[in-house]
Amino acid sequence: MIQRLKQVIHICSCVFFLGITACATDNTPQPQPIPDIKSAEPLNVTWDVGALSSSISGSFAPVIDSDNAIFTADSKGHIFKIDSTDGTIINEIGLKRKLSSGTAISSDSIFVTSLDDYILCIDKASLKIKWEFKLPTISIEPPQVGGNTIVVRSIDATIIALDTETGKLLWSYQRPIPALTLRATETMQIYPASGVLIAGLPGGSIAVLNLITGTQIWENYIAVPSGSTDLDKLTDIAMRPVLDDKELCVGTYNGKISCVDAVSSNILWSKTFSGVAQLLIDTQNVYAVSQDGVVYAFDKNTGAIVWSNDVLQYRNLSSPAFLNNNIIIVDSDGYINLFNKNTGTLGARIDSNLIGGTSYPISNGYKVILQSANGNLASITQ
Repeated sequence: MIQRLKQVIHICSCVFFLGITACATDNTPQPQPIPDIKSAEPLNVTWDVGALSSSISGSFAPVIDSDNAIFTADSKGHIFKIDSTDGTIINEIGLKRKLSSGTAISSDSIFVTSLDDYILCIDKASLKIKWEFKLPTISIEPPQVGGNTIVVRSIDATIIALDTETGKLLWSYQRPIPALTLRATETMQIYPASGVLIAGLPGGSIAVLNLITGTQIWENYIAVPSGSTDLDKLTDIAMRPVLDDKELCVGTYNGKISCVDAVSSNILWSKTFSGVAQLLIDTQNVYAVSQDGVVYAFDKNTGAIVWSNDVLQYRNLSSPAFLNNNIIIVDSDGYINLFNKNTGTLGARIDSNLIGGTSYPISNGYKVILQSANGNLASITQ
């Protein structure tokens, strides 16, 4: 055990997930013991920084600069610049503002959002606020930069694009939202090379927008809300859509996992699925984690299940990330799990300080960097 304090609160354990709370009862499905791992593969936490404060899982995601420095933030208003090779803190900014999400960077600026509904632009050199822009509501999703555009999304699903240098409003986009939605922290992705922003929307649809103008190129439903109650109809897209060449894949909560033609918006294949963890795509498969913690590999072309593994079922799993020829997934207790991406076999499992859920990962194939809800930042290698 790596210097962790586990707390038991009340008689039953309450789980907070994307704005929905539930209290475990006697009939709640429980995780099963992990089978022994034979011939475990190497897996290491090469460095760990525990200087950050606790924050909503996914709202604070590290980003890496061109000089391999990591920028990240926490809810108490601290912004860190960290050496990605050894985890050394290069610089720390203490804002007198509580933050709700972060971080994005441009060549000369850092972007975060505040608890009082602003997006802030901070000069990298002087560490002073260059400009701030009032949002319609709080943002709990990290902003993203593409070229000279910074994009931020508030919890009422309004997407706002600003000029990175001046903070001038370039465009905004909003669609009608259902009565009940998830407080999702990762729903959109900028693709600068294609000049588009792809956003998952409440109610199960996905939209492709022109990054410069905000014009909608197309919108299509991945899953159609159904059922007799608002909870039954909850089919939000609460993950970043993944674009691979001309194929766009995404999953919904309480709905579907689908791949569509990114040009025509035609659905190529679709399967019943419920999830909020990010998808991974390689040349053969789409890898996904279901809401109940089953790990899947779907054939990229047909959607057929290549393999599935339920060894971590009901353990509140993070988004997966590629590590060499494997996939790593962190559970909410901080255990890092290594799956062979070809067979789905669990090949290693080690303890860490990454407790309570993790951010969208930074991965270059041989190193993965994650930030956890309890305020730890770690680098994982084999």
